[in-house]
Amino acid sequence: MIFENRRQAGEILSKKLSKLKLKTNDSVIAAIPRGGAVVAKQVAQELKIPLKVIVIKKLGAPTNPELAIGAVASFGKPVIDRWLTKDLGVSETYIKKEVYNKKREARAREKFLGVKLEPKDFEKKQVVVVDDGLATGQTVKMAARILKQFNVAKLILGVPCAPTSVLKRLSSDYDEILCVEERDDFMAVGQFYKDFRPVSDVEVRNILNFAL
Repeated sequence: MIFENRRQAGEILSKKLSKLKLKTNDSVIAAIPRGGAVVAKQVAQELKIPLKVIVIKKLGAPTNPELAIGAVASFGKPVIDRWLTKDLGVSETYIKKEVYNKKREARAREKFLGVKLEPKDFEKKQVVVVDDGLATGQTVKMAARILKQFNVAKLILGVPCAPTSVLKRLSSDYDEILCVEERDDFMAVGQFYKDFRPVSDVEVRNILNFAL
């Protein structure tokens, strides 16, 4: 399946998630910005569930910033793909510097978006983490690590597209995973969208203002 855009992906994903019969009062949608916020907004509207944002920053490889070797939030320990970093020969010095820089970026983005992670918003709730698609899965793995600190009732992952191998690796991080388009021959998230234009922080902020 090829989605027209992130909004349509959200509509289709919401239909899949509707089978879980999530209730407004005990559920929350946790969006991964930037692209995930567009998908999550649609899911939140369709299911009538509150929308929150979790700012996660990807740790890029030295020679390829788009290749995730891990992920980090504004606080807490990072998630590092040790197999990949070993294969690429990434030094600990580089990892520490990348973590430091991306933590600063995460804090700056939270400030710009006007968001702050509050445990009470997730405690004893069924939390659905939503992104626009997965490549390595490091970002949503980090999101799971953070949310588990908040004593959530159930942790669910909902994405429009992802590689089969990544979904299998995430099975220990989430209680349930729902994916619209799961593929073994996965190349990139963008291959599943006709319109995969970049999403700005301003757009995410507008989405959040609309959701409040």
